[in-house]
Amino acid sequence: MKIRWRNAFTVSILITLLSLYIYSLNLSFFKLLELKAYDFKMSLRGSRPISDQVVIVAIDEPSLKRLGRWPWPRTRLAQLVDKLSESGAAVIGFDFLFPEREAHVSLDKVKDNIAKRNLTGMNREKLMTWLKEVGDSDFRLAESIRRSKRTVLGYFVYATAEQAAEDSAAMMGQKEFQLLDFSQYSMVQSSDQSITPDFLQPIYAVGLSLPSLMDAANSAGYVSFVPERDGVIRFMPMVRVHKEAAFPPFSLQMLREATQLSSVVRIYPHRVGEVRLGDSPIPVTENGDLLVNYYGPMQTFTYLSASNVLDGTVKPIQLKNKIVLIGGTAAALHDLHTTPYGPLYPGVEVHANVIENIIQQDFLELPPWVPLLDVAIIIVTGILLGLVALYFKAVGTAVLLVVGVAGYLFFDYMLFTQQGLWVHTVFPVFSQFLVYFGITLYRFTFEEKEKRFIKSAFSQYLAPAVVEQLVENPKLLNLGGEDKVLTAFFSDVAGFSSISEQLTAHELVILLNEYLTEMTDIVMQYEGTVDKFEGDAIIAFFGAPIDFKDHATRTCYAALDMQKRLAQLRKIWKKKGRHELFMRIGINTGEVTVGNMGSENRFDYTMIGDPVNVAARLEGANKQYHTHTMLSEFTYELAKNDIEARELDSIRVVGKKEPIKIYELLGRKGEMEDHIRLILPHFQEGLEHYKNQRWEEGITCFESALNLYEDDGPSLTYFERCITFQYHPPPPDWDGVFAMRTK
Repeated sequence: MKIRWRNAFTVSILITLLSLYIYSLNLSFFKLLELKAYDFKMSLRGSRPISDQVVIVAIDEPSLKRLGRWPWPRTRLAQLVDKLSESGAAVIGFDFLFPEREAHVSLDKVKDNIAKRNLTGMNREKLMTWLKEVGDSDFRLAESIRRSKRTVLGYFVYATAEQAAEDSAAMMGQKEFQLLDFSQYSMVQSSDQSITPDFLQPIYAVGLSLPSLMDAANSAGYVSFVPERDGVIRFMPMVRVHKEAAFPPFSLQMLREATQLSSVVRIYPHRVGEVRLGDSPIPVTENGDLLVNYYGPMQTFTYLSASNVLDGTVKPIQLKNKIVLIGGTAAALHDLHTTPYGPLYPGVEVHANVIENIIQQDFLELPPWVPLLDVAIIIVTGILLGLVALYFKAVGTAVLLVVGVAGYLFFDYMLFTQQGLWVHTVFPVFSQFLVYFGITLYRFTFEEKEKRFIKSAFSQYLAPAVVEQLVENPKLLNLGGEDKVLTAFFSDVAGFSSISEQLTAHELVILLNEYLTEMTDIVMQYEGTVDKFEGDAIIAFFGAPIDFKDHATRTCYAALDMQKRLAQLRKIWKKKGRHELFMRIGINTGEVTVGNMGSENRFDYTMIGDPVNVAARLEGANKQYHTHTMLSEFTYELAKNDIEARELDSIRVVGKKEPIKIYELLGRKGEMEDHIRLILPHFQEGLEHYKNQRWEEGITCFESALNLYEDDGPSLTYFERCITFQYHPPPPDWDGVFAMRTK
């Protein structure tokens, strides 16, 4: 029993449900692919314009080459701060930590020398103060930072207790966190008593610069990044908490100092509600992360070499009112990270991107409705692919897949570039391919199996175009027959029995195969169906299993081409000394039963019915008239506008009471052999005399025809009949019908 519910649409629905289940698992594999898709969209978008308000003073390779390896003396960094302050920089940020003291002059040795020289009193005190100022580079740097009144320092945070425990530089005491009191958010608004819910990122410990430097700075912000699982920096945590305190990142602190605006964070019970700088909102995820909207690859921002700033090559106008970030870009400083634009991306430029995002209010967001969009895409595309697969070929389904995937990718890219929205790329596309390949597998396993059977079974005796239509509509081949009007074709080789007696079995097979191949190819050319071969006989029909309104004309054209090709083969065979074959054809049109006849396991696609028998009788009747191709009146009526034919007779075939008018097929419309064209008027006139029993006049006409073409079989047949009836007239009730005595 055939399972009616199993089709391409139900398969599509089942695979769509499977896609939804896989989506619900939230597999890390798809998450990683989605991150890579995000990187690809970012790099494909390319560089974008910046405001030119952010400048990076780089500790780069040329600076190290000119001024010596890192770390530089802090007196030199103090000079750098002084230069930037004098140039009118709006804010100066150090993307460095200075956790240890640096002393280039040993004060203990100086004290010993002073004691040996017996310096006392005021001179000694002034000398010690001067030496401290000159020799203590940390003091010099702290003083420069304090004088600048615009410097922000960076610090490192440990996000887990394990990290803090493993690093000896980690500071977890109350004293260290007190140094960061001035670096908290200006305002924290919380709807809960506690501002440290689980979804916020904690600070377990910090790595700070020297207390003297921290006290001298205007503020500080954490410079720590949190790479994704693949090591790429895509997010910047905008909020970190320690106990009841909330801290902003280095980039936000830089802007707060530059603009003198308040930084505000609002915390809800289950998410970070909002981060603002003044009235400017900063969109963040539920746990307070900002999706960094990169402006381009490395050095998209303005880079100034630190050595050029120190020696005055960089003019003050290049720094005036700029947000200046000081950071390392040389490989030796180990501050290079991986971003969507690839590895070796300076950490200081990541901060520059965040600052620029806030300045331009140019953000990327991961909307909360992305899961709903994913589910909608999965369901809609699954249903559409299933419906298309139900009514169209595999090519149609593939076209819809390509259009669907391309359309979604375009929609995805437009949202990303024009609206700043990051929606998922991978799983919606994956689900479309999964449904498509599921449908394809189903078709190959079930539907294509049936199609392969049809092609195998019918390609030997059906035209390729007909086979393709059967493949697309296998119901045409359901076991059982249907009544259809079609045209039956019978052919046989004249005198084949005597020919076969003169040939060996091998020679006979070669000759017969060559003949049948050539003739069958022509039947298929006109999209006919070869019913069977019976020795040298070909039985075929036109108009089933595929309907053709012109099946009668097709049959006539096929017969003409077969006779023409056989004439060409006779010339070839004659040159080779082989036997020549002549073919007789009978054609009749009528309603027959056609279909798969047989058992469930073995059947033939064939035709049965009285019109089939008539076609067979017409093939044999050619012998009576010495013709090669004979049509019934039923075929002639359907094809007469497309063919040339002459009426032969009205006959009563064996087993039939009703007479049938028969015709000889002469050619396509407007095409006829010259000798036939010459004798045709004489033959037609003679046939009228014959029907009216004017035997003498008939003899004269047929004799005239034979004088023009002595091999005209119908004229010879009627010439002999007229002579016979002249001496032995037919009975008085003779109706002009010739009764066939043999099949």
